[in-house]
Amino acid sequence: ETHIMHTFKEDFYGEILNVAIVGYLRPERNFDSLESLISAIHGDIEEAKKRLDLPEHLKLKEDSFFQVAKSKIMNGH
Repeated sequence: ETHIMHTFKEDFYGEILNVAIVGYLRPERNFDSLESLISAIHGDIEEAKKRLDLPEHLKLKEDSFFQVAKSKIMNGH
């Protein structure tokens, strides 16, 4: 499951989104309340941010897979 952490100014329905799965955070599980689900998601986000700062993941930012020609950028993204 992919969680998009970037905050977009506008919706991006109909746009192309390139995603690379680079890690595994935790197995699927059931939660006993909405609050515990939200807490787990916030923990997942913080853990993902830490891992994305690792050198092997930072270099992916410049990979051609994620480069989009300026002429194809829509909605300012």
